[in-house]
Amino acid sequence: MKNSVKTTTNVELLAYIQDSFLNPSAYMTNLRPVKEIDWQWDNGKTTTNVTYVDGEVSKRTNNDSPPTHACHDIAHFIAALNGNMEWDYLQPINHVAEYNAVAIEVIFSHACHQFFHKVEPNVEELMHIVFNHMQWFAEEYYLIHKDHPSKKSYKELMKDFLEVFDVDKAIKAFKIYYEVWSVEHTIGNPEFGLQVNMGSDLDFYDERVYDYLYKSKKFLQSLL
Repeated sequence: MKNSVKTTTNVELLAYIQDSFLNPSAYMTNLRPVKEIDWQWDNGKTTTNVTYVDGEVSKRTNNDSPPTHACHDIAHFIAALNGNMEWDYLQPINHVAEYNAVAIEVIFSHACHQFFHKVEPNVEELMHIVFNHMQWFAEEYYLIHKDHPSKKSYKELMKDFLEVFDVDKAIKAFKIYYEVWSVEHTIGNPEFGLQVNMGSDLDFYDERVYDYLYKSKKFLQSLL
């Protein structure tokens, strides 16, 4: 074909690029399948190696203490291992990646608090809190309906998140999240060191956690 660009490397990527130019609401995302993540927290400084399924390794270093908790990073990685979910905080347009990570963070952190203090989770009460928090995050804090190319509302963002959020995959990462959250919760400040490895071969399962995540997803869907 004359006067055109073709590729034998990644047809889908080229189509995405072409569409992102023609469609004002389109933007580049990082949905590449992730195989493994090595992460280190050193008193607020972080070092991260993301290994994709194709073998490429992305190395990230942050020498400045982030404004978020250490477990927020783990939430990003859970989103990455979920598949088909925006997770990469280094995307040029990262609003949805941050939304997804915060959604996972608040859902998981409420569970951690209940299990840490040996309290039976009240899923409906907790998910009302999560839903309201994510509305605030989308509309007032991150202004996604104004600043993001998609202009999506808080309900559309929650719908998109729930459609791809995989309870079976998420539960496998819960023990790692719980341990990071518990260290942070117990110490009460970012002055600690942790090393975490998590990958697509995670196999943790706990019936209490599965029940919590399954009911949480269903109840959040009922609020839309």
